[in-house]
Amino acid sequence: MKFMHDHKEVIHLQKHFTTLRHELEAEIARQGYSLSSFSKASGINRGILSSTLNGSPPKPMSINQLDKMVQTLNKPEGWLYEKFAQECFNESGKTNWRRVRPLLLRCIELDRNDLISRTLGLLMEDPNHISHVFELAEELSAAGQDSSAIVLYRCVIENERNYHSERLAVSQYRIFSNSLSHNIENNLKAAIAFEPFRNQLPVPLKLEALLKLGNVFYTVQDWEATYQYGTELYTFAKQIYDYRQSSIKKGYTPRSLLLEHPLVYYYGQGLTIQFSSFEYTERYDEAKPLLNQLENLDWFEDDHPQNQMQIERFRFFTSLNRFSIELLSGNIEVLADYSALLRAHPEEALTGLHTILEAANKHHWNVDFVLADHEGLLYPAEIVGDLDTDLTHTAIFQGFRDESIIISRYVSMYYELAIYYCNHKVYDNRLENILIALETTIVKYNRGRILDCLQLFKKLRELSEPMKLHKVKKDNQNSTE
Repeated sequence: MKFMHDHKEVIHLQKHFTTLRHELEAEIARQGYSLSSFSKASGINRGILSSTLNGSPPKPMSINQLDKMVQTLNKPEGWLYEKFAQECFNESGKTNWRRVRPLLLRCIELDRNDLISRTLGLLMEDPNHISHVFELAEELSAAGQDSSAIVLYRCVIENERNYHSERLAVSQYRIFSNSLSHNIENNLKAAIAFEPFRNQLPVPLKLEALLKLGNVFYTVQDWEATYQYGTELYTFAKQIYDYRQSSIKKGYTPRSLLLEHPLVYYYGQGLTIQFSSFEYTERYDEAKPLLNQLENLDWFEDDHPQNQMQIERFRFFTSLNRFSIELLSGNIEVLADYSALLRAHPEEALTGLHTILEAANKHHWNVDFVLADHEGLLYPAEIVGDLDTDLTHTAIFQGFRDESIIISRYVSMYYELAIYYCNHKVYDNRLENILIALETTIVKYNRGRILDCLQLFKKLRELSEPMKLHKVKKDNQNSTE
């Protein structure tokens, strides 16, 4: 959406600035109202109504007054908004932000994108209004209306002249954050567009941005970029912590940061993201020291009420990740204990099964007894009984905080499961339905993995044909007996 206009248009419009009042007066008269009766019906003070419609010069009308008149006249919401917008700008294109702001808010409520674009274009004749538009966007974002604020952030991006300004970086971040969805390919495009602005963000948003960037590159399996953003997040969180502790020692009260999570969360997530990049690139010796750091964060002082809970959380995930490293390194002795831990914590079974299957494929193990314990997760009833759905409709998917990550994990797990069945020359009817759902999921959300996954699925189906024939023959023999 471009916020541009022809300045001659503004001058032309202003020559007919009374059109709004003419339209209102004509409709009021047509419906048989007098000034007094219309004042009573609309709830607008008679004196204010008179000075607004008949004053010389007329008193400026507010959007709230126009809405009351429109409602009284039984006209649709937004009637005459174009003419109201024209009156907000004088012949030189200048305006009063206090009149335009309520108009923009009402247009956002009514999805009047055409008028929003036109009004913002007129506003941008005066660069001083960029700050007003940005502040309004931030108010909407703080109120949870992120999608409504996007058009305002785009206006700031298109008109901000200082490439290194904080408000430009914040606008870029809001659009990036709002763009994140199931679609992993689109998430990557949004991340690449946002990357250059991350270092201009205020502290709380920079922490969130680095975390989101690390997660995006994790889902596309770009392990170099994953490690980079894990390192940046860890380093930045450590700098904040060191500065805070230094200030306290000197007797200063450090400025409070309004973080979405306690600081230890970002510190630990930075280490975890680095660990993931080492794990997936089989650099296990480099991964182990990170687990040592994550295992004991009790030294991390913070009065945040969730600080200790996060420390315990990292300790728990460290125990899981130690099992992962041992399995991937070829130590089958820990498999039974790891499987038991996953049974006790089924919410971690998706990631755990992926690790077990990867290790089984790498080291040629038979892990059927583990798979049997988690049949409900491997073969969700929603998928096995419905060929017209995809993996995002499974129960485990619902409510997961980062949807793109769980899609990536599902794809990876079923990829390893398909390899496992190929290696063991096993075919399961339920897996056929899973693969159909997985193909749908990949095409929708993770097209970057189409080639490797679909080639594997084709191989598995080729394997399945003789297996099916064998099963049919066996069933026929049993029935004749």
